[in-house]
Amino acid sequence: MSENTSTTTNPTPQNNQSNVFLPQSRVRHEWYQNENYVNISIFIKNVKKETVKIDVNERLVSVSIKLPMGSDYSLELDPLAHEIIPSESKYEVLSTKIEIKLKKAQPGVKWGVLEGEDSLAGTISSGDGKLTYPSSSRKAKNWDELEREISKEKEKPEGEEALNALFQQIYSNADDDTKRAMLKSYTESSGTCLSTNWSEVKKGKVETKAPEGMVAKKVM
Repeated sequence: MSENTSTTTNPTPQNNQSNVFLPQSRVRHEWYQNENYVNISIFIKNVKKETVKIDVNERLVSVSIKLPMGSDYSLELDPLAHEIIPSESKYEVLSTKIEIKLKKAQPGVKWGVLEGEDSLAGTISSGDGKLTYPSSSRKAKNWDELEREISKEKEKPEGEEALNALFQQIYSNADDDTKRAMLKSYTESSGTCLSTNWSEVKKGKVETKAPEGMVAKKVM
């Protein structure tokens, strides 16, 4: 069995909608496991939390998501290969994916498949105590370490959020003159100019610079 199980699922169309979708509308989900949890990642960007509904019980996971393009996506895992503990399972909606974390009812049991009859079930711990997973690779994968790496992963900011984060980093590491220049230039230009050169900024008011093709208007 390969290191990761990957599935591509077409979103379920709404009633009276065409069932033809663009290739980019296809949704992919993957899963991996360690001794205590089965983790499922559903790769959809920019999903609002209020449009996500996930139900779990001991042998079932039901996912319903309203996609940004207006159609519905559903994923039904019924039955799961093994029992889980719903009260200790959870999910998180991120900017690039939905992460579902299912607590195993039997820690240490290696799931050979995610749903249905599991004829490949075994023990997930190797002799040295490190977590392993069935793989065609000669080198065993340390899934305990992989989970630690994934848990440390933070969503990278994008667009204006990334720009603001960069400005904050520059400001926090700057000297007093640089901070004065940044504050003065940004405030006086109505947010259209940011300078770190105090010797230039202190000479006078920093004018508003509208983007090309646009005209700056004074706020009343």
